Amino acid sequence: MPVISFYGYQTTVKVPEGTLLIDAVRAASLPVDAPCGGHGKCGKCRVSVLNGQTPGIHPACSFAVTEDLTVRIPSAPAGNRILEAGKGTAGPSESALQNGTKGRLPNPLVRTVDAVIPACPIGESFSECRCVKQALGEQVQIPLSVAASLHRRLEELDRRGNFVLCQDRLLSVRRDAKPVYVLAFDIGTTTVVSYLLDGETGRQASVSSMLNPQTAYGGDVISRSEYDLSHGDGRLTALIRSALRSLTEENSKKAGISPEDICFAAIVGNTCMQHLYLGVSPESLLCAPYTATVDELQLLPAASLGLPVHPEAQAAVFPSIAGFVGGDTVSVLLSLPEAALRELTLILDIGTNGELVLAKGSLRYTCSTAAGPAFEGARICCGMRGAAGAVDRAFTEEGELHFTTIGGLPPAGICGSGLMDLICCLLDLKILSPRGRMNPPSKWPERTASLYGHRLVKKDGGTAFLLTEDPDGIYLTQKDVREVQLAKSAIAAGIDSLCQAMGVSPADIRSVLLAGAFGNYLSPESACRIGLIPPVLLDRIRGIGNAAGEGARLAALSRGALKTAEELAKSTKFLELAALPGFQDAYLSHLNF
Repeated sequence: MPVISFYGYQTTVKVPEGTLLIDAVRAASLPVDAPCGGHGKCGKCRVSVLNGQTPGIHPACSFAVTEDLTVRIPSAPAGNRILEAGKGTAGPSESALQNGTKGRLPNPLVRTVDAVIPACPIGESFSECRCVKQALGEQVQIPLSVAASLHRRLEELDRRGNFVLCQDRLLSVRRDAKPVYVLAFDIGTTTVVSYLLDGETGRQASVSSMLNPQTAYGGDVISRSEYDLSHGDGRLTALIRSALRSLTEENSKKAGISPEDICFAAIVGNTCMQHLYLGVSPESLLCAPYTATVDELQLLPAASLGLPVHPEAQAAVFPSIAGFVGGDTVSVLLSLPEAALRELTLILDIGTNGELVLAKGSLRYTCSTAAGPAFEGARICCGMRGAAGAVDRAFTEEGELHFTTIGGLPPAGICGSGLMDLICCLLDLKILSPRGRMNPPSKWPERTASLYGHRLVKKDGGTAFLLTEDPDGIYLTQKDVREVQLAKSAIAAGIDSLCQAMGVSPADIRSVLLAGAFGNYLSPESACRIGLIPPVLLDRIRGIGNAAGEGARLAALSRGALKTAEELAKSTKFLELAALPGFQDAYLSHLNF
């Protein structure tokens, strides 16, 4: 079998002859960018083959291995910009702490109790479990795994100790009181964020994040679902469980605690991410009527999901609303205070999937649009995630184009916020027409033509605009512009559909809340300029950060939050856009800028 060596890594793999190089890279657990899932559509999995019969740069997804090779993988972008913080109300509020005792939450999901357990009186026949219940409360549940060693433990501690409970379920008996911890995870299609919290005070002990390792198998949920369905090897489940395990260990190390001090975990993600994490096939998401296989709250032993925490700890995976409106949307809603929805409010979470909610009071409509990949850098020729070197801002001054990059480094690609800004700049300079066509320089203003006429070139089989003087540098193609048009039109048509369902117009919306990383970094002016958001709403837009992560934190801390999450999932009405008679017309009407 051919041996593949990876330059710069102390890693080799043996693969059967004919194996695609991308599968060899995956087998070595090395990073490879494959937004299209390795189907030869995006061209972003190129690697350098340094020897053999055909050295050079090749797409890893179409290069078949027939001999021993040394391969160089392009360096992954450094300093990925991962949004960890939210701007909502998750965690204990000042009033909640004041209503508690000594800085503790008033009704935490995980709690500890110091207690003395009297022995069964002579002449009675109380079990040890009955004695514990009499001391702690009849509502306490004692699993058999804890009861098995309960008598010995009580005798060791002279029948007094610190009892650890989660939702009235006894987890363990300790000699002395010390903090107990909970975890909250936000599994995004692109990134994963983990929060470690003191379960009784709500204090955040640490936070860790990473890129979702499943990105090597596709930048969107459809690509990953198709891979899982065609291979059936559980690899994507193993990858995401390993990621959560690593983040748990990293958080524990940062906080200086033992992972066994962690007694509960709340996990949110879109429907596909939750299915893959649970080990449930996402097949039902790929065929009509595109529904989830599992949509209810799942409360499971954390150990069964591979989390290295307290052996009796449990994990809650959020309920979903619909096939493509998952637990992350429920978590966003959970993070919002009741006052936030007193007036008509539009909530947008635009990532690799786009989820929309229009709400007023207890009335909520939601829908999903396949709009996000362009805004995450996928399907864009020079697109990339928000990392060092990504063009993240663009603007014009006195008819000249300027842009900035993350970290101030030379441009390595274009991330979502920069992409939107660049489209606006090219519209303002008349390089782009309102219909999205790149005009020839003869139709540009005279000064624009003199400055930038030479930057209109042929790239990737079509017209492209160079951002710099370097002919081999970063550029925006006509195809890229079309991808943005399709994405923004889907979002805009979704907003129209939600308004129609509620019998309102976009102008009636009083507040627009942008959740997630893309919403946090985009320019509201650019979003309105291209028609992603109705321009009438420009002064009503604000970002709320990683609201899905905030909702997960609330659920990990509060006894009532999980129940509220279930109620939100059940009472939010889902619109299947493809089934609406006017959606296609609305979609077409929003294609122009």
